[in-house]
Amino acid sequence: MKNPLNKVGLTFGIILALYYILFNCTLFFTDQTLFANKFVGFFTMAIIIIIGVLCVFTAKRRMGGYLTFREAFTPFLIMIAIGVTVNFAMYNLLFQLIDPSAKDVINKVLHDMLVETLNNSGLPQAQIDEQFAKAKELNQFEPKSQLFMWAGSILRNSILGLLLAAIFKNKSEFTPPKEEEQATADSKN
Repeated sequence: MKNPLNKVGLTFGIILALYYILFNCTLFFTDQTLFANKFVGFFTMAIIIIIGVLCVFTAKRRMGGYLTFREAFTPFLIMIAIGVTVNFAMYNLLFQLIDPSAKDVINKVLHDMLVETLNNSGLPQAQIDEQFAKAKELNQFEPKSQLFMWAGSILRNSILGLLLAAIFKNKSEFTPPKEEEQATADSKN
């Protein structure tokens, strides 16, 4: 890999992938209901933010302190693509191969959360019943659902990456060449 930005993205993608592997195994073998816990989701998002900031900061340092928006976003996107792909592969490995009965535990917790949310929403009973019917049809462990969750996760995290790229960029991609560069280009012609 010749591009230092790609190397940074790859390095931090591996770090994020290792986090996901360790974290998913810890949750799976200790308390599987934590996969559906919203605070665990917030914790994971905080970890992604921290690793993402470090990724973009490292890319900025490698580029001599000056990054365009694209140069800031590229390593973050590479990091997210690697990390999220490994996360979903690990998730499927755990729930499809190692212990398929664990799906029932997660589905029950998610159903209980839906019941609580809908009962507290103040919706009419007809709409609540409609939502329950839709929820029973949905199987989050089928390949189609997994593919949509994977793509949605990359999209959500990419929005975070766009924000970080906007914060860390300090060089415009559309700046005219410096006078020295222009003189060099003119002398070559």
